[in-house]
Amino acid sequence: MGMHKSSQFRTLLLAGLLSLSPGVAFAQGSCLALRWVTLGTAGGPVPTADRSEPANLLIAGDQRILVDTGDGTIDQLARIGMDMRLVRTVFISHLHLDHSGGLGAVIGLRWMNQFPGVLTVYGPPGTKEVVDGIVASMGPPARIGFGLGALPPTPAGSVRAMELRDGQSITLDGGVTVKAAANSHFDHDGKPDPANISLSYRFALGSRSITYTGDTGPSDAVTALASGTDMLVSEVIDLDRLMKEIRERRVDASPEMLVSMQKHLSTHHLLPADIGTIAFKAKAGKVVLTHYAIPGLLSESELSIRTDIGKAYAGPVDLARDLSSFDLGCR
Repeated sequence: MGMHKSSQFRTLLLAGLLSLSPGVAFAQGSCLALRWVTLGTAGGPVPTADRSEPANLLIAGDQRILVDTGDGTIDQLARIGMDMRLVRTVFISHLHLDHSGGLGAVIGLRWMNQFPGVLTVYGPPGTKEVVDGIVASMGPPARIGFGLGALPPTPAGSVRAMELRDGQSITLDGGVTVKAAANSHFDHDGKPDPANISLSYRFALGSRSITYTGDTGPSDAVTALASGTDMLVSEVIDLDRLMKEIRERRVDASPEMLVSMQKHLSTHHLLPADIGTIAFKAKAGKVVLTHYAIPGLLSESELSIRTDIGKAYAGPVDLARDLSSFDLGCR
């Protein structure tokens, strides 16, 4: 099967799987679906031709939940046949634009289509300010209308923002529980930033769980959050390749800037060896890698990534691609 046909087949297969209507049980008997789809696997704010910006879809029973909404989220959902009216919940890990740049389209296009229900956006402090700004930007099109003979309902009624703190747990409809933990992505010289936090999340449905690191450096809090998790979805960085690419691209960068950048990248993101340590200590069932801060071909880093993770962690490791799907079966 050629590359084009293979890609086409995978997309059609995903569309069939993801279009399950709410209430449909998965696998055996009453066991509900718990599935993670990596909509976009890029890492960092530099657009690439082969990876969409960071975004994920969690299917948990009746729930369709977006976890981060990088630019292109709406397009990726369309590629897998996901009906946007089923998405009622969004979790944002942190407010860097590569993780939230597509939120405006998620909110705005749901409203423009007048899909029923209110979209709830969960995230760290500052999320409400971001959502309020998006709603404000929808004022002019609300005044213009859509040619339906009457002005649409106000945009503010279509969305609400809920800000989460370190250690906070919530329960969604359908019995999905979510726990948030502040990680080290915004630390300064090893000390948390009191004004800003970046969150990792653990999503659980019954006895099954998926832990999402978001962007983080090595973090005892993330390790604790992931304890006993079935699947650890983690960012990864190839620091040597990335720094080489930065030096070649940013010929204007001073030596001091490059030193500072290398320190930031190595402490605010996860090297493969860091991932192996977290997965081993947490006793994670499997690791799924995404958010590749890796320039060029992923295949050129795959062996070293697997080798470094394997120094501490002996479990299975999957390197996700855009539109990859990972199921947690029943037990």
